[in-house]
Order: sequence, then structure tokens, then C-alpha cells
Amino acid sequence: MVRVHFDNIRQQIINALDKATERIIVAVYWFTNEELFDKLIEQVEKGCKVELIIHNDFINNRNTGLNFQQFVDKGGEFYFSDGYNPMHNKFCVVDNQILINGSYNWTYYAENKNRENVLIIEEEKETIESFVSEFERLKSLTEKVTEIRQLTRFEVDENNVLRARDYLANDIVFQAKVTNRPEIVESAFEIAPDNIEVQKTAYKLDLTKKYRLKHSIGSAVINDDFNIIVEKGSMIPISSSSIVKTVKDNQKSLVGTIHYGENPKASKNKQFSKMRLDGLPEKPAGEATVKYHFTIDIKGNLRMEKYSLDNGIRIVLNKEIVNLLEEISEEKTA
Repeated sequence: MVRVHFDNIRQQIINALDKATERIIVAVYWFTNEELFDKLIEQVEKGCKVELIIHNDFINNRNTGLNFQQFVDKGGEFYFSDGYNPMHNKFCVVDNQILINGSYNWTYYAENKNRENVLIIEEEKETIESFVSEFERLKSLTEKVTEIRQLTRFEVDENNVLRARDYLANDIVFQAKVTNRPEIVESAFEIAPDNIEVQKTAYKLDLTKKYRLKHSIGSAVINDDFNIIVEKGSMIPISSSSIVKTVKDNQKSLVGTIHYGENPKASKNKQFSKMRLDGLPEKPAGEATVKYHFTIDIKGNLRMEKYSLDNGIRIVLNKEIVNLLEEISEEKTA
């Protein structure tokens, strides 16, 4: 039995969730609706197994958003998809008996602005089992989350994978693979030159030349120790992020030198830059937080950004490091 709904979709979902006695699985890209969230919490509290996959971006994961940590703490199973494997489905299965599938994200925008639809499907065992199997596959592409770090407003653009420029660049990369025209990949890089994920996709699909780092790159830390950010031999393009906290009370600045080499002592490696971030908020040691975001693109451009998660103050280093890369053949990567 299949029923289609174009209106009053939220209530139709709630009606289906109310029927659950054993298990609810939900995979939606965006989730902001409090009534739907409260219904999931209610079912968890009744002893129903509830599993949820959403995308980790600022729409979902912010201090003014839904309290997904509460969902986890009460016993819900929670998963974030990321920018490399964005989960863009919108479906729910109740007790392996009811399937809800359509265009509707569980958001106020979808309900009040968009023209949406859902199909509510029952008594179609094979179809419903296919969605349950797909949910398990989606879980395998991510990791179960037990402690949720909410994104700050200064990270709003980091996992926004649906920007038109980036979407088009990704589309061109897949077009190059499907049509066997690797020469058009360069146009994708030109459209979204700062999007490392586009370049990673092209690399994974064997549409680019292969480069790797000849030396490790890192920063000096306490006692002249060398903290490696990206290791020698790492394949390009690459990106990484980390969060550090202040070590002194009322620490207003963070200073670091950037080196390349393999010596455990930073001063024994070649220094090529120094970064100083001023304007940190005066807080007790360990309470002010700074995020490092590091990328090397396929052209050999290094970009390191440090910014305060408390006030957004940031500093950016851009440096060409082609001399630190070496091209390798397919035989060497095998």
C-alpha cells in the first residue's frame, strides 16, 4: 500500500512514529524540527531503538539547534555524515513495516517554504528491506557519535557541500570520469579553486597526476618538540584540522613556527614560516580554543588557517611548496 502526501507532512510522519514499538531508523540531510525531534526522544524513552543519521553542518549542529547530545545521552544511536560522504537521503523506517520516503527534510523551511512530498509505504516487504539495508550501508560510511562538539558560527561554511559553485565543480569531476574526458577536470579546479574535497574526488577517480610530500610538515611546540601536521609520503591533495586550547590564564596570543623535516626537534628542521594569532579572549587556561585548518592543494599551494572558536579572529598563511612535492608513477602507488 502506497499513500502520497503533499501537505501536512510533519503530522503524517508523527502518526507513523507513534506506531513504533521496536525500532525507528531515520536518515535525513537536515533536521531542525523540534516536534519531530521530541517524538524521537519520546520513543527512545519508551524503550524503542532509534537510530539517526544527519549531515554534520551548521544547520544541524549548532548551539541554537536541536539537542542531539540529549538524544545520545538518553540512548539514541547517532551518526554524522561528512563532506566527503554526504548523506543526502530523506527516509524513515518504522518497525521494518512502514517506510516514509520523499523530498522532505525534517526542517521548518521544508514545511513552510518548499513544496515537498513523501510516500508512506506499507506492506511492501522487499522495498522496505532495501531501505533498511541501505541504512546499514550508510552507517558503515561514518562513525557512531557519542560526544557531539557543536560547530561555532565561525565554522558555518566548512561543511556546506551544497554551494552552487562547489556542486558544479563536483559534477564536472564525475562527468570527466563517466565520459572518459579527464581533460575537463581542470575546469572544475578553476571553478572551485579552494575546494580540496573536489580535488580529492578527482584524485580518487584517477583523473589527476599523483604527488606526495618529500618531507613531513609540522610546527614547533613546547620544549622545541616537532609536532607533525602531515607526514612525509602523504598523498596530495590533503587536508586536516585540529583544535588546541590555551595553556596559560588570560593568554591573548598564540605563536608558532612551521617547519619541514624529520628531526624530532623543531629547530633542527627547516623553518619556512611563523604564525602569530593575537586577540584571543582572556579566559582561564584550557578554556579558549583555536582551530587549525591545513590544506595542500594539487598545485602545491599550502594554506594554513588558525582561528579562534570564541571570537572568530583568524590568521591565514599561504605558501607555494612545489619544491616539497614529488610526482610518482602508478607503479609506486600500487
